[in-house]
Amino acid sequence: MENRPVISMAFPSIAPGVDDETAKRYNRWVMEVYHPMSLKLDGVMGIDNWRIVGKNPEYPLLGAIYHYGNITAYENSLKSPERQAIIEDLKTWGNRGVTETVWNTAYGLVQSFRDETGSSIGKKQTTVEIAPVMHLEAYRIRSEDQEKYNKWFQEYSRVFVPLFVKNCGLKGFDYFKCLNLPPRIPPREIECPAYISILYFENLKAFEDFEESSEQVSFQRALRNLFPLGLSYWWYVQYQLNQSLRK
Repeated sequence: MENRPVISMAFPSIAPGVDDETAKRYNRWVMEVYHPMSLKLDGVMGIDNWRIVGKNPEYPLLGAIYHYGNITAYENSLKSPERQAIIEDLKTWGNRGVTETVWNTAYGLVQSFRDETGSSIGKKQTTVEIAPVMHLEAYRIRSEDQEKYNKWFQEYSRVFVPLFVKNCGLKGFDYFKCLNLPPRIPPREIECPAYISILYFENLKAFEDFEESSEQVSFQRALRNLFPLGLSYWWYVQYQLNQSLRK
């Protein structure tokens, strides 16, 4: 896992009662100040800024995903004085009651697939281009069943992901494991899923087609065979891209 790419997820919501102008000012600071400054740091390969599709108070309104080449690059970037200054400034928005950090965690890449490569799963890549819709998915899995799920998922994904790409408009697929590192800004949700999937689509219609596809039905059936009592979703939400920065 040490040489695998890493993402950090910072997903906040605007606090209840905050007026629109203040919310817009916060968004401008994030996209015009914090993210461009963060991109200059050593180790940061890219930053994507997202906004939830529709309204769902169970999930954060906004989200930023930072991309790193490996865990060393991630940890070194956090130690820089510039990054520490950005984190402290971000905290002031929460202290003033403007934002609430919902998720703040890091994940290491386990598997990755991109349709433009035409290759099998396994490329060490977390960024994806021309895919403005992101679907986050994770299950609540008992600790004693996590390795069972992980082993099955890695094996079965080599079959179903190429089918998704061919028939469902899937642009990218990433499968991650939680690194269980201490967050720099304490989030509302302390616990995070052990494994998550991030799926990227060219538009919302492609995501809807994916959900209704026979391939997705087959995948869910196979999962039920593995867990006859069923699994409930921990995360199941879509976001649209606001901003994408790359070095």
